[in-house]
Amino acid sequence: MSLANIAVIGCGYIGSEAAHVWKNRGYYVTGTTRHSEHLGDISKVAQKGVLLKGNEEAEFAALIASNDAILVSVGADKPEDYDTAYRQIAHLFRHLALEMDLPRRLIYTSSASVYGDQHGRFVDEESDLLAQTEQGKILIETEHLYHSLTELGWHVCILRLAEIYGPGQELSKRIKQHSILPGSGNQYTNMIHRTDAANAIDYALRHHLEGVFNLADDDHPTRSELYTAVATQHHIKPPEWNADLVSMSSGNKRVSNHKIKSEGFAFRFPHRVLD
Repeated sequence: MSLANIAVIGCGYIGSEAAHVWKNRGYYVTGTTRHSEHLGDISKVAQKGVLLKGNEEAEFAALIASNDAILVSVGADKPEDYDTAYRQIAHLFRHLALEMDLPRRLIYTSSASVYGDQHGRFVDEESDLLAQTEQGKILIETEHLYHSLTELGWHVCILRLAEIYGPGQELSKRIKQHSILPGSGNQYTNMIHRTDAANAIDYALRHHLEGVFNLADDDHPTRSELYTAVATQHHIKPPEWNADLVSMSSGNKRVSNHKIKSEGFAFRFPHRVLD
């Protein structure tokens, strides 16, 4: 399949960076948002910006019809938005794929949180998906829906992203904003720099990767070890930990990046940047 036009559904922190990479490569990029105030930012990284008013069939049908490849990189602003942002859109793609008979190349940015709590073990793409929260279960079902598009001739790549950091989401900023953090700090961290996430998305597209791939860097310090190192680097007080506070952690695990590297992808930031 030749590529000329790419749609980025969800032109946020990661989607906008991928759009920028593709625009620089000469593709015609259409970026979408649900917030009109973001259209100006999209114009800087894509040739066309589209305001999506909701999960309307006609809007998504037009994006499928006019683009050779689609990146689905949507996010949920709060837990109660997960069904709308993830599962409903995946159902919509399944419905339109059946109706339109226009197989496309699709990349979906999922989350490594689908692995759930693995008690500190390393996980790879073949590991069991043990997420127990309602949000985690929605993400697992969403993956299954996108994978089902392969039955209809679509070429699908699912990227399970670790926690994202980078410009605007520096680790030092988190410490400065929160002097007390929930939990013990003893769980392993899994992260990926925004630049590597966007470059991996681009690599998956250009090298026709299909199936499931983890996106995480090489390092797995505990959160306490990581934040202490960042605090030392920036000469600030490390955060304190409070096990009585509710943690939003998706479980203790170490996410392997071996599979994406075995395909030839090289990380620009394989080790944690202590910004």
